Amino acid sequence: MATGQGWPSTLAGPAGLLIAGVLLLAGCAAPMPDVDTSPAAEAAFEERAEYLEALESWRLVARLGLASGEEYWSAQLNWRVQEGQQVLDLSGPMGRGGGRLTLSDSGRALLVTRSGERFQARDPDALVAQVLGESIPVSGMQYWVRGLLHPEASYQLDVDADGRPLQIQQSGWSIEYNEFEEIDGVPMPVAMVLTRDDVELRARIGRWQLGTDEAF
Repeated sequence: MATGQGWPSTLAGPAGLLIAGVLLLAGCAAPMPDVDTSPAAEAAFEERAEYLEALESWRLVARLGLASGEEYWSAQLNWRVQEGQQVLDLSGPMGRGGGRLTLSDSGRALLVTRSGERFQARDPDALVAQVLGESIPVSGMQYWVRGLLHPEASYQLDVDADGRPLQIQQSGWSIEYNEFEEIDGVPMPVAMVLTRDDVELRARIGRWQLGTDEAF
């Protein structure tokens, strides 16, 4: 894999690749409806958010593609959340690279790479700072990937007439939602783009599960 000048040297290692893939979800561009600023659109967004925030379990499988300068990297992400614990498995082409990031209900984070390296921290944001030497809001991703707002950060939000998010701006990131799919009657993102400065990562979510379903 070619390493561009814009990345910290640690990012070329397996731990850095795992963290980068987990954090920077993005996707394929597609036409979306116009922004709607009416109270009805805002109420529809809030209703959808309340339903999703109440779910204790969800799961997704996504293809990721990260670009920064001359560097490009791709992987598959399997993200499982159940009763407060999150497990994120990341693998590269032919199963190479990647590893597992586990976030406990107490907030602690453990990263185990496929080569056996282990990294721990009091929370996911601290783990990123430890591995990459850079502050990236990992904690925000569990909200953004579902089209929700991080509850502890200021924001700018654009929604359509149905209350679906078109763009969220939080913590220095711009998250654009380009496509949705109805999952159990709820519109869920299946294509999104996250950008900050010269970093862009594309993701296509191939499968969503809301709630517990052993058949996933």
